[in-house]
Amino acid sequence: MDMVRSNMSGGRRYYLLAFFAILATVAAACGSEDPVAEGPTATPVRIVETVIVEQTVVVEQTVVAERTVIAVATPTSAPVANAPDPKSAAGTVELVAPNRVGLAMTGVNSADAPDGPWGITEGFFQPCGPVGADIVCPVLAATWDVAPDLSKITVGIKKGVQFHGDWGELTAEDVVWSFNELIDPVSVHNQAGDYSASFGMMELIDAYTVEIPVSNYSVVWNQALFNTFAGTNGTYSKKAFDEMGRDWALENPIASGPFQLELFRPQEIVTLKSFAGHHSKPAPVPTLNVRDVPEESTRLAMLKTGQADIADISLKRINELREEGFRTSDSGKASQLAVIFAGNYWEKYDHNCSIGQPSVSCPDLTPGVPQQIEPSHTGYTPDEDHPWIGEFGNEASMARARKVRQAMALAIDAPTINEVLLDGLGWDLFMTSFSTRDPNWDSKWEWQYDPAESARLLDEAGYEMGSRNRFNVNVYVTGHAGGPGGTAGEIQSAIGAMWGEIGITTSLDRRDYGTWRPTVVDRSQNQPFLSACGGTDARDSVPWDFPKGVAYTTLSRGGFSCAVEIPFVLQAQLDAGIESDRSKRVEINTALADYYSEEWLVPGVVVVPEPLVWNPKKIASWEMRANASGTHIVSLDTIVPAQ
Repeated sequence: MDMVRSNMSGGRRYYLLAFFAILATVAAACGSEDPVAEGPTATPVRIVETVIVEQTVVVEQTVVAERTVIAVATPTSAPVANAPDPKSAAGTVELVAPNRVGLAMTGVNSADAPDGPWGITEGFFQPCGPVGADIVCPVLAATWDVAPDLSKITVGIKKGVQFHGDWGELTAEDVVWSFNELIDPVSVHNQAGDYSASFGMMELIDAYTVEIPVSNYSVVWNQALFNTFAGTNGTYSKKAFDEMGRDWALENPIASGPFQLELFRPQEIVTLKSFAGHHSKPAPVPTLNVRDVPEESTRLAMLKTGQADIADISLKRINELREEGFRTSDSGKASQLAVIFAGNYWEKYDHNCSIGQPSVSCPDLTPGVPQQIEPSHTGYTPDEDHPWIGEFGNEASMARARKVRQAMALAIDAPTINEVLLDGLGWDLFMTSFSTRDPNWDSKWEWQYDPAESARLLDEAGYEMGSRNRFNVNVYVTGHAGGPGGTAGEIQSAIGAMWGEIGITTSLDRRDYGTWRPTVVDRSQNQPFLSACGGTDARDSVPWDFPKGVAYTTLSRGGFSCAVEIPFVLQAQLDAGIESDRSKRVEINTALADYYSEEWLVPGVVVVPEPLVWNPKKIASWEMRANASGTHIVSLDTIVPAQ
């Protein structure tokens, strides 16, 4: 049963259905070639589309409906016999996806080494199974212990783990080197900020023991951070790096996973080979090719003709493919696409400096000696041109910005977005970080699409309609849920049109991620953006009690942020991070949900599941482990080939 929001009259709904059908076609044509950058050397691409919807006076009656519950039918998969005969080579599985093969495949964490889900590298823990299973299964960790004062974590490393090739046994020295490379200040690893916000440089105790200093303890450190469920830190061979040099290591990841890298051609193909010497279980598939195929029509044709065995296909095609005999697998990593109202940098001081932890705001700070340092945030512009940004401490400014944010949220027709662009397979989202499917969800946080109320709030905030518009926004879309060339880009276009209908001129920013990301690292970003932002926060599979909001605070200074820094979120994150009682963590996060609901800082649009489609004549089964981070293409080592 999926919940939907609606207060539209029938005529209006049919108008929007037709409008979005055209809009989706235009968005796909304009955005299908836009790459989602992977790696620090991505070539900048700037494509900006502008959506300006002229105002039309429409006489209509708004009918406010009760919260509607609609059952979305999932078709029963057709018999296996209906699927095409595979054309891939024996012992080889072919997977096609858009923008999955990046520009680099390195063996150095500071150079943004590949994430754990590839199956090349490993960390301390991984989920034991699908969503609902135990999250903590040891991989490289043999033992672990948290100090009573929460100041450090000691981990014993599993003995006998072998690296790919002839590079010998993995030891604590490799673990320490790999992790410290990841959190080094010059690191461009996509989770450097998440780890450096909580931990200091790892220390070597003996050949099989490491110690991790803790700066901000999180009770879910082994579920959300040192775990492929939400973290992506991998361990690589220090010996290979020392003997062969950095340049060689950048092109040759030597790790210990169930797959080893056989071939890499940037933005073309990754070939993985099962590692027979794996310490637990080699990958059942002997050879797996992951091919970068940007055009969905091409991926679809390859799947239907048997050239591809697995394909990443947009949601609106999933139901028809199930009816044709194909199967789907899903890790539970449904992206919570929300509008992040960037520029609300309300924390006065860098919290890291305030607790005596060196940060970009206080690089010369003596560890352990707190300083109150006001951080740089050029994106903090609470002025007439950025009406969604409130001046913290100025109640009139805060109230006006709150009305603007609420108005922009109420102007988004999420149910129609789900129906038209997701074929009804998505579900409601009212704020990022909190799932409507969780037992702790409260209907008091829900609202309905209401463009009339939206216009009234904008008028009340002082942004009446001028000769053409109220104000301008430039909205970006991150790489989640297909990115600018996929489903997320279509949703971005739809939101732009909806804001245009209430008098907000909206430019759609389709820049390459590599050129946009620095603006959220240096806190210069001050435009709303569509994203499942916040690492594990914005994944529907994440438990309610997980500490939330690191990327919404100064804790992540020096790394990625969601372009806001909110004192209330900071305190909630700190409180939940050290609370051992789960029920109390639930209370802390329920209060955070209340706050998000009142402030309209991160209003939700829709939850987008990301299943992968596969041919049952080639694959017998594929039970993915639970996942909440990075790509939805995970658990490649659990693919079982058909006999």
